[in-house]
Amino acid sequence: MLATASGREARRVLATAWADLRSCWRCMTGTALLCYALAAVVMLPLIGGLVRLLIARTSSSAVVDVDIVWFLFSTAPGLVALILVTALAVAVTAVEQACLMSVGLAQARGGSLRVRDAFAHGTARAAPILRLTVLLVVRLMLLIIPFAVAIGTTYWALLRQYDINYYLTHRPTEFWTAATIIGVVVGACAIVLVQRAVSWVLILPLLVFERVLPKSAFAESVCRIHEHRRAAALSLVAWTVVAIMLTLGATPLMQALGRLVAPLFGESMLGMLIFVGVIAVTWLIVAFAISVLMGAMFALICVRLYLDTAPVGKIVMPQRFLDQIELGEHRRKISWFAVVVVLAVGVPVAAGAAYLLLQSTWTDRPVLVFAHRGASAAAPENTLAAFRRAGAEHADFVELDVQESADGVVLVAHDSDLMKVAHVPLRIWASTAAQLRAVDIGSYFSSTYADQRVPTLGEALAACKGISHVDIELKDYGHDQQLEERVIALVEAAGMQGQIVTMSLSRHMVAKMKRLRPNWTSGLLMATAIGDASRLPVDFLAVESRMASRVFIRSAHAAGKPVYVWTVNDPQRMVRLIGLGADGLITDRPGLGRDVVAHYASMSSAQRLLLFVMTRLGARDEISEPAGALRP
Repeated sequence: MLATASGREARRVLATAWADLRSCWRCMTGTALLCYALAAVVMLPLIGGLVRLLIARTSSSAVVDVDIVWFLFSTAPGLVALILVTALAVAVTAVEQACLMSVGLAQARGGSLRVRDAFAHGTARAAPILRLTVLLVVRLMLLIIPFAVAIGTTYWALLRQYDINYYLTHRPTEFWTAATIIGVVVGACAIVLVQRAVSWVLILPLLVFERVLPKSAFAESVCRIHEHRRAAALSLVAWTVVAIMLTLGATPLMQALGRLVAPLFGESMLGMLIFVGVIAVTWLIVAFAISVLMGAMFALICVRLYLDTAPVGKIVMPQRFLDQIELGEHRRKISWFAVVVVLAVGVPVAAGAAYLLLQSTWTDRPVLVFAHRGASAAAPENTLAAFRRAGAEHADFVELDVQESADGVVLVAHDSDLMKVAHVPLRIWASTAAQLRAVDIGSYFSSTYADQRVPTLGEALAACKGISHVDIELKDYGHDQQLEERVIALVEAAGMQGQIVTMSLSRHMVAKMKRLRPNWTSGLLMATAIGDASRLPVDFLAVESRMASRVFIRSAHAAGKPVYVWTVNDPQRMVRLIGLGADGLITDRPGLGRDVVAHYASMSSAQRLLLFVMTRLGARDEISEPAGALRP
């Protein structure tokens, strides 16, 4: 009976919220648009400040990967910055919700608001909202810490013995045991967080409409929502399901529309530009509509739940905007005309950004193909067989990984041990070269490669000399002795100084290589970065594919640094990255990469632009494949 009553209450909340939205959607849309502009004004300087803080702690122009994680999670300034930035980001969203709730409250009470009225009422509570979100973030972190410790303990107990790539590739019993435990922990964490979310659903309305203190809002929300928890939970679950369905459904619909409409514009450059513009504008409108719809519905649901529990006479209703906003105890003058001008100026700025995004998409330039650990899709990784196969597939570079054995031999191996490639628990730095080279590292791939052993760097260089250049990645597991010096000696002994480049995830290794051999080409590997990575003292940047945006690539090119992207194995992504301006593709399938590069070079400008846009719309691989050309 309780469940039935809760269900009826949830249906009533959802129905009234939807009815309110149908009546005030215009004001909701305008308010959301204004709040998005406010978010940009607040968050962009904030992000810039965090970048300055991070970079100020180093002598570099950017910090990458491990540096970022180490700073944010292991230093007091980093933890404070993480909490404050997260809280401010949440606060910006909360201010938007406060503005939308103001519209909803007026609608629920039989009145109406203008956009400027809602904006003034919501932003007037910006300071206490920020204090509330700081408390919220701290409380959530305290809730999550025990679960994070449990996950870390599980990893330490079950998965630390061997390199993580072994567990991810072969998935032994320990992997499934750890995955099960971690899944249970994550599930328990999710249940706790959902319970807290339902209990705290009224904290923002209490702060905005009753001026409850931030520190008191949590307990007050728990107390008031107690009799309505199931109805609130059902309402929020329904909202979440719809939000997920709309978000997931919009992308394939837009992709299908793009693939259907694209051929109608022909192959002329003007037609392609019109098509790109139409699709971009349509996509923005759809994304904005979904965002406004779900943001407004959430605000209206919260308002209805709040009104069901609010004492009569305590609600502070929104007032008319009289060209001033109350911030704390101070009132600041601001004209509505100024707000409109700021939004109007944003339109040409966005158009200019779109132009810069498309500019140079179809320019001619050479694109290099790097065989990732050799042709590792066709032969066991980091073996002489893979290197020879890469040469046969006309890779420009063979990319390989080097480490030192316990007796100082430079060996080609990616992981810290041989578990992934041989199920043998020998750690590279703790074993002699003879021990490591006695292990069969090819049979895991195919019995055809049972003769493959861990190569020395000297053997790898000899296999590639005269066939492909070599990209030597210096692995940093914290156990290297004289890796840079030994690599230099081997390259010079092979007479391949002009046929190699080096790179590493470690900025210190890259810097040391540049000190020892200033004329050699040395680059930095990264999967993420904060700051201007193009200003780092390296010769090229090798980045994970999600980093390779047009803005990032243009910035690197302006600094004279090529950008090589890893690890790219399908034609669709290869085409997209070439269109964005990537200088090289690091791939397990060098033959495929070579065919894609050659095919792209033979296309007209209009065809390239069409292909680039189609891949962004989710076109299948065959769209970028001429008959029989791209299949390896």
